[in-house]
Amino acid sequence: MNRHVRLGVVLRLRELEEEAARAHLATALDAHRVAVRTCDEATERLAERSTILAEVQLDGGSADRLIAAARTLVLAEERREAAESAVESAARVLLDRRGRLADASRRREAVERLRDRILAEEHLAADRREQAAANDLATTRHVWLAVMESDR
Repeated sequence: MNRHVRLGVVLRLRELEEEAARAHLATALDAHRVAVRTCDEATERLAERSTILAEVQLDGGSADRLIAAARTLVLAEERREAAESAVESAARVLLDRRGRLADASRRREAVERLRDRILAEEHLAADRREQAAANDLATTRHVWLAVMESDR
């Protein structure tokens, strides 16, 4: 297997790795958005429950209503805390996925630079061979012309 084929295979593997990292980042971003939306909803529910508890307290409602409103407020606080924890976890995963994509992109770019450098070296070597052949041809022609003139 020649160098170009091996380099092409490695480049394709790096591209696939980058595509997979990009897909994982998209999944993590979606999960983060869902977690943020869930946290926002939990915050809204907490505000509603807090308002209900305040209204029950102001109305002078029964003890049962007051206890029920306090319990729902506690549950709403627990749900919001859980939602905030989920947002933090999703943010950590998102950050990790961004790092993995950046690493995969750097590895692909390194292989592309290597490929480009090899191609440039091969083009330069081909140009040098062509120039050497042209120089040999010119030298041979000059020698033949000198020989022909000396025969005259």
